[in-house]
Amino acid sequence: MTHGNSAKSPKTLDKRFRNIAHRGASGYAPENTMAAFRLAVEMGCTEVETDTHLSADGELVLLHDATLDRTTDGTGTPSDYTLDELKQLDAGSWLTPDPGSPFRWRRDYHGERLITLSELFAEFGDRLTYHVELKDRAEGIAEAVVDAVRHFGLKESVFVTDFDRSDLLRRAVSLLSGLRSALAPRQALLADSVAAIEQAATAGHDMLFIAIDDLSEQIVAHGQRLGMEIRAYGVRCKQDVRRAQAVGADGMTCNWPDWCSDRVDADSSA
Repeated sequence: MTHGNSAKSPKTLDKRFRNIAHRGASGYAPENTMAAFRLAVEMGCTEVETDTHLSADGELVLLHDATLDRTTDGTGTPSDYTLDELKQLDAGSWLTPDPGSPFRWRRDYHGERLITLSELFAEFGDRLTYHVELKDRAEGIAEAVVDAVRHFGLKESVFVTDFDRSDLLRRAVSLLSGLRSALAPRQALLADSVAAIEQAATAGHDMLFIAIDDLSEQIVAHGQRLGMEIRAYGVRCKQDVRRAQAVGADGMTCNWPDWCSDRVDADSSA
């Protein structure tokens, strides 16, 4: 596979605004659980973002943090446990009532369980586009995710994503022709945003995701000229949603996917 950018053109970009449910509808249900993903779909989302870690027996578990402590009643890392052991944990009772918290869960999720990437794929198939972060730093994470994508025949429905690790994404893409990649080049952007965008395009990435506070019309336009989509992350309020749309971003991840459903509906009917 060629990792150059010469074959790409802004004409290939999907101009529909991507409303991507961040770890599912995680503002309303426990993140990265089936409940959160089902709720996102109920809200009209066709795209979701999630995070992958390997269990002790090599299963891809959906979990954001390096440890289980924040979002389950377990401790330690996923790699300390087999999948069967991880399935015994409660992933639905961790939210501490806080008047200042932006999270407002819709019901009692006590007993909600961790799920695997395969379970997510099996539940929704090609009805969704998946943004799958290679969160685990363990050897073999790229290969495991690619194997799952190949098994379910979903390469056209998946972006593999990561922060800073362009080489890891390139390795994943090299294992499955047609798989797309999205990079958050945080460190490179700090040094030189123009160079960071151009390096990502040369590496063959299909999308960049950039913190909403760092997003500008210039960054979005430059990335799009080079054939990449640009999406925002770190959205905290409806003003951030409007900002992402105003600077011309192609989409965003958001814990509250209903916040931008009006924009998505309008674009879909145009």
